[in-house]
Amino acid sequence: MSHSPSPAPTPASETRHARNALEKQRQQLDRLLKDPSKLAAIPAPPKEKVIRPPREMMKNVQGSSAGAGSGEFHVYKASRRREYERLKSLNDDAQKESVSREFEERKRQREEEAEAKTAKNRARRQKKKERAKGTKPAEVAGKATGAGEEQVLKKRRVVNGKELVFRKPGRQDEEETGPQPAPTRHEHEPASPLT
Repeated sequence: MSHSPSPAPTPASETRHARNALEKQRQQLDRLLKDPSKLAAIPAPPKEKVIRPPREMMKNVQGSSAGAGSGEFHVYKASRRREYERLKSLNDDAQKESVSREFEERKRQREEEAEAKTAKNRARRQKKKERAKGTKPAEVAGKATGAGEEQVLKKRRVVNGKELVFRKPGRQDEEETGPQPAPTRHEHEPASPLT
């Protein structure tokens, strides 16, 4: 008795069983990555179903005599099926349109909310930046709205019936200033010879 040698074990890729989704995907990727310079074929998207328009002239119009022929039932079923398909496609189109309209409305609303939040945070950052710089936010807003001319915020106070104008040191705006108060002499200062 001679024994025949046992067959060598086959690799997993050559087994004869139904491939599962993972094995199919692995084989497709191996085939795709075997030659990276080769262009990959991308299938076209499925076409939308178009129902033919109704005929202008009906060829099989039922006659006025009583009793239907043997083919009339099938003609009726086909026309009824076409009508149901037409109504279904109209409903599907209307539903797609309403879903897209709702999506666009929600998208626009989210964008407006995001823009408002961004503007609020931008204003807060700008205010914090101006505070750190030392200028008042109202001055920055005034400069931003002015058309090239410098607008200066001046504080005015009435003291002893006279209007005082508070300016930054080093500013000499004589045009807009009100009456200046007389300099007060302190007791320890000598009087000037002119007065």
